[in-house]
Amino acid sequence: MEEAKLETFIEICQRFNQKAVKYVVCGAFASILHGVEKVSRQHRPTKDYDFLIEGSVENVRKIKEALRNLFDKIDELQDDEFKNYPTIQIVEEESGLVLDLIVKMWGIDYEVAIKDAVMIKFSGINIPVLNIDHLINMKKDSLRPQDKFDTYWLGQIKDSPK
Repeated sequence: MEEAKLETFIEICQRFNQKAVKYVVCGAFASILHGVEKVSRQHRPTKDYDFLIEGSVENVRKIKEALRNLFDKIDELQDDEFKNYPTIQIVEEESGLVLDLIVKMWGIDYEVAIKDAVMIKFSGINIPVLNIDHLINMKKDSLRPQDKFDTYWLGQIKDSPK
């Protein structure tokens, strides 16, 4: 599985915005947008695209519409699938793309996330990003090295004078 590309991430966000998808970026790209790479002076690799979404049938339909022609398997996603699963991962074997759609993680759902989300303008696109406190809380108890890296540098960013 290859590394997730910034260009693809931007395209996903742009498509979500065009279809008025209710989403908040979480995971590695949220850390990157908050400045982890800049502050650490290190590349922050990731293999997937993580989005905290509102799990309604209407929103799932918008997601499917937005991602058609980018994720071939997106139409396999059932409109009401999030009634049964808090996270769904879509893996495109041929392209290596991995998409995580999350309706609740560590007690944080879309409604909680969007209230405190930070709108970050990146490549001309307004992107709702999980705030630093929620991001740290989601990652702090993880044993994965990349989450420990994010937690440390997000803490440095949070505690730095503005």
